[in-house]
Amino acid sequence: MGAVQDPADYPDFVARFYDVIYAELRGAAEGEGFFDRILACQGPVLEIGVGTGRLFAAALDSGADIYGIDVNATMIEQLQAKLPAEHRHRVAVQDARALDLQPRFELVVAPFRVFAHLLAVDDQLAALSSIADHLAPAGRFLFDLFVPNPALLASGLDQVQDFDGEYAPGKRLRRVVSMRADVVDQISHVTMEFIWDEDGTERRGEWRLPLRLFYRYELEHLVHRSPLELEAIWGDYAETPLGPESKEMVVVCRKPG
Repeated sequence: MGAVQDPADYPDFVARFYDVIYAELRGAAEGEGFFDRILACQGPVLEIGVGTGRLFAAALDSGADIYGIDVNATMIEQLQAKLPAEHRHRVAVQDARALDLQPRFELVVAPFRVFAHLLAVDDQLAALSSIADHLAPAGRFLFDLFVPNPALLASGLDQVQDFDGEYAPGKRLRRVVSMRADVVDQISHVTMEFIWDEDGTERRGEWRLPLRLFYRYELEHLVHRSPLELEAIWGDYAETPLGPESKEMVVVCRKPG
């Protein structure tokens, strides 16, 4: 799959523990920012990188006409198991660079840094083009990325434990993260070690993933090379102007029409 994280390299334990870990680690503003826009949309919505469906399920329960895709089959299987049978057709294993869906969407969202999994410019442009093909005229594409932190990129992370809790009563789960940055190729190389109790023994699993680092003007040029128009890059989910203190980039694109 080229420069996208290959599903074969996406271990099952990541999907298994995803909900437990990110229920604690994700900021409420992230989900609420996308959730509010999804509910305000008057037509069909597509979530790219739907994962195990925390945002998707809440939006569906609130009456949104929402669909979801993810490149990882294990994530989709977990999400489908949560859904009533009449809604399982709404989620599928697909690649954002080559979408094949029937509806034309009023809104497409790629929350929680999904776009950072697209490492190569050709893949980024392919995704933007495919998304444009699936948007209705004047439809919008909304995605978020973190603003690169120069100090963190220089120092990296070495065995930082960012989660210590239980994934089931009496069963401990920890996650330890390391990161080193390649500032020339703009790739953050992340290693996540999962340590959990199971059947009286301690289990361990390691997941390595590269994430693309993006900068503001690079994003502007990227969108201008695509079939979409750049509407705004905000500094947070409350649409604060992007500035020196911003930690997020919330990008809003629009299909002409």
